[in-house]
Amino acid sequence: MSSDLPPAEPTKSNPFRDAPIATDKVPVLESNKVITAEISAAQDELGRLHPMSLMFDVMSHVRSLLIPVVIAVFSAAKVGGLSFAAMIFVPTVIQAAIKYFSLRYQIRESELIVTQGIFFVRDRNVPIERIQNVNLIQNPLHRLFNVAEVRIETASGTEPEATLRVLSMPKIEQLRRSIFEQRNQPSQAQQKLAANDELPGGDGNQDATVEEPQESERDVILSLPSNLLLRAGLASNKGTLLIGVLIGIYFQFDEQLKTIVDIEQIARSAGEGASRSTIIWVATTAVIGVFLFFRLLGMAWYILRFFGYQLTSSGEDFRIRCGLFTKVSASVPRKRIQFISIHRNLFMRWLKLATIRIETAGGAGRGQEDATKTVSSRWFIPVLPESQVREIIETLRPGLNWEEESFDWQPISPRAGQRLARIAVFTSILISAVSTYYLWPWGWALGVAAAPLLVFLALKRAKSRKYARAENVVVYRSGIFTKKTSLTFFEKIQTVRVNETPFDRRWKMASLCIDTAASGPADHRICIDYLTNDFAYSEFDAIVKESSEQLPVFS
Repeated sequence: MSSDLPPAEPTKSNPFRDAPIATDKVPVLESNKVITAEISAAQDELGRLHPMSLMFDVMSHVRSLLIPVVIAVFSAAKVGGLSFAAMIFVPTVIQAAIKYFSLRYQIRESELIVTQGIFFVRDRNVPIERIQNVNLIQNPLHRLFNVAEVRIETASGTEPEATLRVLSMPKIEQLRRSIFEQRNQPSQAQQKLAANDELPGGDGNQDATVEEPQESERDVILSLPSNLLLRAGLASNKGTLLIGVLIGIYFQFDEQLKTIVDIEQIARSAGEGASRSTIIWVATTAVIGVFLFFRLLGMAWYILRFFGYQLTSSGEDFRIRCGLFTKVSASVPRKRIQFISIHRNLFMRWLKLATIRIETAGGAGRGQEDATKTVSSRWFIPVLPESQVREIIETLRPGLNWEEESFDWQPISPRAGQRLARIAVFTSILISAVSTYYLWPWGWALGVAAAPLLVFLALKRAKSRKYARAENVVVYRSGIFTKKTSLTFFEKIQTVRVNETPFDRRWKMASLCIDTAASGPADHRICIDYLTNDFAYSEFDAIVKESSEQLPVFS
């Protein structure tokens, strides 16, 4: 009887400084298909980075330091800039070499162990059961050498638990297979229970270990053709982000540009002898041309980032693959999804398109995202036809009946429009005062002209904010130009609170705010301002009650 049980676990030690523990004689339970002794021995082998990782690591550091190096070179009158660049480059090469020669990884005793360092050795032990994602980044140079960058994430980390730059594709497949086999392997307690089940009276039937599904076994949820990506780029404002970059370049090198092209002289020459109608026509054409140019840049950005986009599922995991030159593969376990947000800007609504973002447990906040995190959260579904939104939402949340217009939408306080309009009037007065000071004596007209527009936008802003609570879901909608509809679920709620400022109390209003275990990528919070005081507190009590019934710990 005892021969069927695995031996007691040995005391853990650093596998990179101690002799490996033999595993070829570990007894296994065939009824559970536990990993074989051959696989266990293979997992005990020390893994090393690919030799090309030295080059990729140096290139990554140089790319991150490219701007200060370029500024140093252009700003220095003589050799100072080159010396500064060398001072940055040489330590980078040394750091990359130390990382390559010292980093080792291994799967052992149900843990992924990563050791790095020569003088100061750092060990990182990641339990296999905590690993959620094994994401890949592969640019054209990676594909040329058949390697990829691997980022291993857990549910609690705000950044990857381990980044292996770079591994060969066969090594990556071996690592992924080992992680999935270990993650699905029964624990010792389960093995003992299985052994007891094989005794008389036990059924002896246990679930077999589930390996990572092959690509052919995954269900395709959504594929984005190139024409849809082009429409999304046309509707996006991605190209306009370059305006700030161009302005910065102009002010940085304005003197050098003037020596090459005298813009003022060209403008004077073009204006001499030209009629007013001609000047207006040329200016209008230039504005339209710039607008179309930035739209074309947006279309190019969507193609480069999301070409070949495919969202697949297998069991409770979603997988995203996309990219033209740099290919990204990211995973999202369904149970980690905390928050879903649907975005529709003005142009997207005209083209009947939408974007879906998500927030996951342990996700990084804004400013901390890498390529895989950005794709799996901020651009979870970069674009899809409006007609498919309901199907996708119900796929992300099985059992949810998503009919957006059928919710019992509750508007904010009827006096919210009046309050926001007063703020708009005060803002226009402030604009008049400032513009009068700088543009005497007619500067006040700017604030007067802006007042009707500001009041109109304030009223539209108040009208756009709506809130709904249905079975197991809380929904919030807001936005004038970019309309955002976000939803979360009672079992995902971590905190709920009611805020009252002195101005809120004067207007008998309050704000209801709901938070989950992650925030940032969706760029939309469920924090409803300008609710009537009584309604805010009644919803607070209802949400606390519903959440506490599904979540044992509620704060």
